[in-house]
Amino acid sequence: MDLNQMSPAQIALVVLLTGMVITFVMLIILTFLIKIYGAIVYNAQNKSRQESKKEEPSQAPAAAPVAAAVTAAAPVSAPAVEGGIPQEVVAAIAAAVYTTTCGTHVVKSVRRAASPVSSRSAWAAAGLLESTRPF
Repeated sequence: MDLNQMSPAQIALVVLLTGMVITFVMLIILTFLIKIYGAIVYNAQNKSRQESKKEEPSQAPAAAPVAAAVTAAAPVSAPAVEGGIPQEVVAAIAAAVYTTTCGTHVVKSVRRAASPVSSRSAWAAAGLLESTRPF
């Protein structure tokens, strides 16, 4: 069929169907390529894990004295906590401090911040500030 003999609606339909077919074929090809790549990476990681497991028993006796030295360190006292603060919150704060300071600082006490004058919570106030900030 010649393009000159086709109506504009027929041409649009042919272009639409051609584009959809090409798009879906390429998506299927990309899906297979990603699956193949994932299988290659998975196999490479398994090989490295198996190799490290084979080498690990020779290193195990050297690691035992280090673990004993770590457990023999001076015990850290628990931080002083204001009433009403859950232990999970204290643990999260301590973990955040430990992570950000690479273990050089410890939490000695946890207490609530002074209540803001507004009736909004800190999260609501932060959301309001974020939503209304000019570009």
